[in-house]
Amino acid sequence: MGTVTVTDNRPGVAGWTATVTATKFTTGGGTSAETIPNSAVAYWSGPVTASSGGGTRVAGQTTAAQRVPLSGTVTAFTGGKTTGLTSTSWAPTLVVTIPASAVAGTYTGTVTHAVA
Repeated sequence: MGTVTVTDNRPGVAGWTATVTATKFTTGGGTSAETIPNSAVAYWSGPVTASSGGGTRVAGQTTAAQRVPLSGTVTAFTGGKTTGLTSTSWAPTLVVTIPASAVAGTYTGTVTHAVA
């Protein structure tokens, strides 16, 4: 997936939560045999890979054993800062379990991180 980075340059001390969602993955016409549901997409954030500035950073899922399906909105990371500019990076992992009924093809879907 690549590295995800949250940079918080808001004034004052505030926390943030990064969430992640996924769409279903489809190929062809998107029939049931051409669809991998988002519940078959597992995610884990892993630990912090880089950070700057003071504050707390908490991974949603540090290890593969804590992976969660993306059938709904999942907390990827939370952060709190003491003052000033902070940044937090992590390198999440996705595991897609292909249903036995799935046809061969190139599947596309969207995984979205959001911060609030």
